[in-house]
Amino acid sequence: MEPRAITNIIKEIIAKVTGCSPEGISDSARFVDDLGLDSLAILEIAVDVENTFKIRATDQELQSIRSIQDSVALIVRHANLEVAPTVA
Repeated sequence: MEPRAITNIIKEIIAKVTGCSPEGISDSARFVDDLGLDSLAILEIAVDVENTFKIRATDQELQSIRSIQDSVALIVRHANLEVAPTVA
């Protein structure tokens, strides 16, 4: 999946949680500084993202997510790990 499509899906998830319009959310929005999200909203978004993209992020990875761009990078990284061939 392309990063642009991932970004749009993440913005839809944020919009669902916050009630904001996805069009009003910047691609580079930071969860706390720009969107004013609290820890409960961020956790709800993280769970929705994991379920939507069928990934499981570690606690350490989740703690490092601060923005939409961080979220996209995490999803791309997990998608690449899942499709990478294993070396015997």
